[in-house]
Amino acid sequence: MKKYIVRSLLSLALCLSFVLPTYALEGFEPVEVTLDAGSVVGLEAQLKGGVSYLPFGTAVMALRPDAQVVWEEGRFIASAEDFTMSVRVGERYLVINERYLYIADGVLEDADGDALVPSRVLASALGAGVNWSGKVELTSGGTPLTAEGKPYDEETLDILARVIMHESGYQPFLGQLAVGSVIMNRVASDKFPNTVSEVIYAPNQFPGATNATPGADAILAARLCLEGANVVPGAYYFNGVGKSCWASRNKSLICTIGGHSFYG
Repeated sequence: MKKYIVRSLLSLALCLSFVLPTYALEGFEPVEVTLDAGSVVGLEAQLKGGVSYLPFGTAVMALRPDAQVVWEEGRFIASAEDFTMSVRVGERYLVINERYLYIADGVLEDADGDALVPSRVLASALGAGVNWSGKVELTSGGTPLTAEGKPYDEETLDILARVIMHESGYQPFLGQLAVGSVIMNRVASDKFPNTVSEVIYAPNQFPGATNATPGADAILAARLCLEGANVVPGAYYFNGVGKSCWASRNKSLICTIGGHSFYG
């Protein structure tokens, strides 16, 4: 029953929005949304800091009319024959078909209680096209991300999560993401080995790190990094704050997160 109520409320919002006034959220600028080059009644994006956000439930129903949107245990869950997707206000990620997509500023909340998700993240999850031209231009018809299409295997996830736990398990979540980002930066650089395993097991790099048992946050950080999250672009080294090491003496300090300094 609950899913039908939620779906009906969202549909009602779409139908009635042309007669209801819209109010800008604090710090946000409302912007127009088009779908397949046509206007969408009841769907409006919010712009903040150069990032456009879409209301999760309304946008999913516009892109995928066959989807159902429900509210369960503090999450919005959207589902159709080929996907199940969920978000929770305050979390830094969206989940679709066991794929985890990073949201830098977290899932926000609009004035109607819907979750606000970056347009590009939602479009990427559903395989939709998105363009910015002073308004958000969506193109439907794509294929949602699939579990089978994950860009990593479980062994890679396991060893990366273990290293994140060993090196930063006591750090805030952003610090755990940063350690994972350093490893992925190395994988992407031609100055280091080109796989996660080779980077981790390179001589004198992370000795004993894979002996740690990862916690839930370390596993989540590893998933997000393997899907492309990068919170310290250009960083290839890290060390304890204030501690001298080769990187602190020879490389530029990029930032400090928690108890770690990151260098590139």
